[in-house]
Amino acid sequence: MIWLFLLLFSDPASFEVRMKEGAAALQRGDVPAAREAFQAAIKLNEQNPGAWLMLAQTLAANDPQAARQAAGRAENLGHDDPLILQALANFYAGVLPDLASAARLGEQYAEKVPQDHAAWPKVAALYLELGRSDDAIRTASLGLKQEETAELHLLLGRALLERKDFSAAHAEFDSAIRLNPYDEDARFRNAQAYLLRQDFVHAAAALEDAKKVFARSPQIELALGVAYYGQRKFEKAVDQFLQTMRLAPDIPQPYVFLGKILEHAGDHLPEIADRFSRFRERNPNNPLGFVLHAKALIAELPASGNTEQADLAMSMLQKALQMQDTSAEAHYLTGVLLERKREFPRAATELERSIQLNAEDSAAHFRLARVYDRLGRREDAERERALHEKLSEAEKAVAR
Repeated sequence: MIWLFLLLFSDPASFEVRMKEGAAALQRGDVPAAREAFQAAIKLNEQNPGAWLMLAQTLAANDPQAARQAAGRAENLGHDDPLILQALANFYAGVLPDLASAARLGEQYAEKVPQDHAAWPKVAALYLELGRSDDAIRTASLGLKQEETAELHLLLGRALLERKDFSAAHAEFDSAIRLNPYDEDARFRNAQAYLLRQDFVHAAAALEDAKKVFARSPQIELALGVAYYGQRKFEKAVDQFLQTMRLAPDIPQPYVFLGKILEHAGDHLPEIADRFSRFRERNPNNPLGFVLHAKALIAELPASGNTEQADLAMSMLQKALQMQDTSAEAHYLTGVLLERKREFPRAATELERSIQLNAEDSAAHFRLARVYDRLGRREDAERERALHEKLSEAEKAVAR
């Protein structure tokens, strides 16, 4: 009886000692010692959810299955304890990634602790990351009933945008901007929603307004370039893409867009060629840099004749094709250079390969028709001209 009496009083103390030992070991990175301490604590009190949760954390790196079992035990024992629910949500959000469980447990915690206004945004963001837009809408809306914040309006807007409910999404983004005018993400996503519905006029207006607040934002500059590009305001688009390059020289998107509208480069062509060259030098394993550099060099060539610049462009294209033989543009530009050199059979081969990879490129059909004429292949030339005209009309219709 005395032994049992002493045990009743000694066990809690021993349990606390073991838990403190485990926490200290975990803090200094001694995982085996931490695991041993938490297992000893559990033997003293198997009904303590905190002990099971701490054991799960020590097991996560080397034995994920056992860690999940320990976390499941912690959930069963502590399903009514907000602290345990919150800790488990964090555990599944980071230590042992399981976003669905993190969202589920985080939602249970948010329901039990309405005064924690950070809870609902975390849950809605997790559902967004999972691609569960309906759940994100539901939980963000629940959070807004507790407290109206720019963050929750932004999350709700993003979820509505995933469902392509553009009008409702714009309303939420507008609310987020109203509550926090300095939220760059809200302004960008509002413009992005206009871009997705190809409303380039309103996208440009939203981004021009955003520039008043964020004067040096690469994503705002890039998106505004896309908006101008969509409106066929190519000179303005060129300026925007160059500005994006100046602010963030390693983002590939402005280089790709500029490569599509080099004919509108005007006086900017030397700067563009230089920036393409530097992008290639910084990314020696990316064929895009070689293709773009070659394209800029070709754009600067005289109307006819072979030059050192043409030879340099050809060497760039050959390197690009060594890295990626499936680049339709690299084959097309190679065909252009070979045509300049009057090597018509080889030019035809390259242009045919380009069309094989991208049959919708009207320029390749036009160029191939010219080469076939040089080779005396009249029927083939007529066929390519007809395809060029058909695709050109389709491109004009899209532009209109």
